Amino acid sequence: MRLTAYIISVCLLFVCTVVPQLSAQRRINPVQGASKELQGKNERRQEGDTIDMSKIKQIQDAAGNVVLVDTVSGTELPDSVANGLVPGGEVPKMLQPLFHSVSVSVDVWDPLMRAFGQHYGLVEFAGELNLHNRYIPVVEVGLGQTDYTPEDNNYTYRVPVTPYFRIGCNYNFLYNSNPDYLVMAGVRFGFTRFSYEVNNVKVNSDYWGESTEFNLPRQACSFSYIQLAFGLRIKVFGPVSMGWYFRYKAKLHESRDNYGKPWYIPGYGSRKGAITGSFYVAYTIPLHKKDAEPVVD
Repeated sequence: MRLTAYIISVCLLFVCTVVPQLSAQRRINPVQGASKELQGKNERRQEGDTIDMSKIKQIQDAAGNVVLVDTVSGTELPDSVANGLVPGGEVPKMLQPLFHSVSVSVDVWDPLMRAFGQHYGLVEFAGELNLHNRYIPVVEVGLGQTDYTPEDNNYTYRVPVTPYFRIGCNYNFLYNSNPDYLVMAGVRFGFTRFSYEVNNVKVNSDYWGESTEFNLPRQACSFSYIQLAFGLRIKVFGPVSMGWYFRYKAKLHESRDNYGKPWYIPGYGSRKGAITGSFYVAYTIPLHKKDAEPVVD
């Protein structure tokens, strides 16, 4: 009985002295989470754990969310809007819906240039899908042809009517502005496989005073290239708009040829110069319903 009473007394003494001290220590040194009011406040005062708000820059990501970035450490505050760091506390949204519109267009540049003396090209068509009035995937399909004899008549270069293809995307810098006006930059990857021939090639001999004429056999060629484009588009009336592009072109790949390189490539143009242009007329079909305008009595 004495041993049992002694053990009970020791247990009561432990409960009355040690446990209250542990509980008090837990209250004195609480574990606190990060600030819910302002990211960057250091409640635990640990070195290097505070973000200097004077070094913060406000940016907008591709989804339209506003985030704050520490320009020194690169630390992002992705929930800054929810925490009230951004004035207004609201995420700015892209004004246009995801599937904004589709457009088809015809490029009249080559027909116009041929009327002014250009010796190659036929016609080109394009299809576009406008996403958020910001990203615009593009597919371009055209036909190229030439039958050219230079002024000295020493050869004739021919390419039959041949299709060519390009695929790429535009970026509209005015995506949250009036969709009737677009300022775009984009990239295209083009490809064509065509044949060409050079006939009536004349070689004059000044020594013998004679000339020789011959034909080069038809050659097949595969050609791929890249274009960087910058352009504008404006609405003319209703769904009809007009626009133009400046295009910088560069060869990516060309198959080998036994008789030199072709002078004209469908879709790419001639080898003279790296800058070309286009002028087109487009028809746009909206993919969303516009908000009804209020009726004024």
